[in-house]
Amino acid sequence: MTRVLLLGLGILGRVACKKAEYRDRDGDGVEAGEDCDDTNPEVYPNRSEIPYDGVDNDCDPSTPDDDLDGDGLSPPADCNDMDPDIRPGLPERPYDGIDQDCDDVTPDDDLDGDGYDGLEDCNDTAAGINPGMPEIYYDDIDNDCDPLNTPDDDQDHDGVGVDDDCDDLDPLRRAGLIYYMDCDADGFAPSTDGAVQACALPAPDASCPDGTWTLVEPVGPAFDATNTTVDCGDDDPDAFPGQDAWFETQTIALPPGSTYDYDCSGTHETEHPVYSCSIQPSTTPGTNVCVFEDGFDTDVACGVVGTMRTGCVEVSDTECQPALETFEVRACH
Repeated sequence: MTRVLLLGLGILGRVACKKAEYRDRDGDGVEAGEDCDDTNPEVYPNRSEIPYDGVDNDCDPSTPDDDLDGDGLSPPADCNDMDPDIRPGLPERPYDGIDQDCDDVTPDDDLDGDGYDGLEDCNDTAAGINPGMPEIYYDDIDNDCDPLNTPDDDQDHDGVGVDDDCDDLDPLRRAGLIYYMDCDADGFAPSTDGAVQACALPAPDASCPDGTWTLVEPVGPAFDATNTTVDCGDDDPDAFPGQDAWFETQTIALPPGSTYDYDCSGTHETEHPVYSCSIQPSTTPGTNVCVFEDGFDTDVACGVVGTMRTGCVEVSDTECQPALETFEVRACH
C-alpha cells in the first residue's frame, strides 16, 4: 500500500512540474518554455524589437538592439544608425549634403574653406582660387573663376592673347588692328583704300602727309542717312558723319550739290525753319494767344542772306505779327 502511495505521489509531482514549465507567468500569451523572459510581459517571441533599450524584446538575439545598420558602431558614435554608409571613419563624399563621417568639422562643400561652395568655386580644392580673388595673369590658372571677362593671357582685354599681342597692357596695340587713312584727321576715313594692319599707329602716308590713321572702318555709302563711319569729305575736318555744327559757307571738299552736307547724311538740314505766326484761342475763354516758330520768312537756300523773324505779338483780337526782323545767313549741314 505504501509503495502504491509513493508511486502516485511521484507521478503527481512530475505532472505539477510539467505544468509549471508551461505556465505563462507574465501573461503575455507565451508559455514559459517559449518565452525568454516569462517575468516581463513586454518580452516575448515575434515582438517588435525596441532599439537601444538594452532588452531582447523579441527573444531573438540575432535582432540587434543597437547598431541597427550593422556597420559595427552604435549611437552616439554612429550619427545615423539606419545607414551602414554613414559612420565615423568613412571618407566624406563632397557635395551630396550627407555627413558620411559623422564629423561636422569635415566640410561637405567649400572643401578649401575659402568661403565659396562648389557651385561658385571653380576649384574647391585650392583656397587661392575663387570668384573673390584677383586674376594673376600668365600663371595658367583661372584665379578669379571668370575666364570670359578676365582671361589669364589677355591682360588688356583686347581679345588677343599675350603670345600674339604686340603689347598686352595696351588694347590699342594688338595684332590684327586695321588702320584706315584719315587725311583730314577728323577720326573718319573715306574708304578702305590704303588700309594697313599693324600693332601700332603707322607713320603718315605719303598721299596725305598731314593726316593720320583711324581704327573706324568705313562701311556703306558716304552720303546716306544711316552713315556713321564714312568720311564724305576727307579734305575738310569739319565734314564727317554725325557733325552737329552749322555752317554758313560751303566746302569744296564735298561734290557739287552736296557742298553743305557737312554731316554726310545725303541731305541738307537747315538750322532754322520757315517762320510761322498765328493767333489761336487760349485756354482762357474769350481770349487768344500768339503761336509762333522763329525762322526765315521764306525758304532761302543755304549760305543765302534772308530775313530772320523772331517772336510774335498780338496786334488785334484777330492778328499777330513778328516781334523782330533781322538779316542772317542761313546755315546748314
